[in-house]
Amino acid sequence: MNGVKHRDSSPGLVMSVAYMQAIGIILVVLGHSFHLYPDGHHGSSMWFYRMIYSFHMPLFMFVSGFLMVFTTRLRGNGMRLSSRRFIMGKVKRLLIPFFVLGSVTFFPRALMSSVADDTVELSVRSFVMSLFHTDHLTIPYFWFIQASFLILCGSYLLMRLFERLGLTDRVKYPLILLIFFILGWLPIEYTGFFSVRRAVFFSVYFAFGMLYARFGTRIDRSPLWDSPLPGALFTALWGILFFMTENSDWQILCSLAGIGMCMALAKLLVHCDAHWLDHLVGANYIIFLLSWYCNVAAQQVLAHFVPGVPWWICTLLSLVSGLYIPWIGYRYLQTHRRSRWVKVASFLLGQSLRER
Repeated sequence: MNGVKHRDSSPGLVMSVAYMQAIGIILVVLGHSFHLYPDGHHGSSMWFYRMIYSFHMPLFMFVSGFLMVFTTRLRGNGMRLSSRRFIMGKVKRLLIPFFVLGSVTFFPRALMSSVADDTVELSVRSFVMSLFHTDHLTIPYFWFIQASFLILCGSYLLMRLFERLGLTDRVKYPLILLIFFILGWLPIEYTGFFSVRRAVFFSVYFAFGMLYARFGTRIDRSPLWDSPLPGALFTALWGILFFMTENSDWQILCSLAGIGMCMALAKLLVHCDAHWLDHLVGANYIIFLLSWYCNVAAQQVLAHFVPGVPWWICTLLSLVSGLYIPWIGYRYLQTHRRSRWVKVASFLLGQSLRER
């Protein structure tokens, strides 16, 4: 896919959102690459690490909300998919890869507990917990898949309900935002089941993405996006809010500023006809699914079998391998889509083999 200069066209809008996804997945893999930073907490003591985590997952939720509205509402003639078909589509896209990778990873992970940072018990109970309890996931950051599934399905059901009630878009989308905002403030007891609490927490960013998809046309067409000014302003605001709101109830403002910063950068790339992120477009999901294995190989293997390697070299290798080994797999799937085994692998990994 090539960049498009005119953002008021659909291709330009799609590319700017695709670039936001690419920026987001780079930050995600980078955030998972500080495992050997010498603080004993996987790098979480670094201000740079904490600043990344202040907005990179809200960014993905924002983009997911945008894309759901864009694909189900704006690009077609209304919401043509039934709730059942929509949910089944998300089961294939999200839950099948989650259960497949979680299952095949559990057993070697349990057998390698002696050389890992934490112990995984090899038992039926531990296996079931690794698939359904947030704190016991074999691949810890797969909570995002669980939360995304819950938010996507819940949002679509609300949209269908409000459409049947005859509510207009000007009422429907702000109402969904209000519902998610209230849910996030309710004292819901933490159970750890299927990342419900995290779904509630991050749903507000999803709703902002829905609002932007429906009502952001005038904002999107502003010529200001063609200059570095919005990016500079959002970056400054994000930096200030980070130090003012970290670990507070107002951290949502910092996250929204970080999303605005990434949006400004993505739109500027489209305007400048820059293509340096094009190769990652479309591969963000498979990178998310498979980067953990590359992170483990680059960090744990080096740490245990090649002692003395500086942490920053491990971090760099983890980042590069976490991005580009899954990317190579993605390219292979796309260029061999007629193969029976590729079709099976694509189904198990929730990948689309449509012509690009």
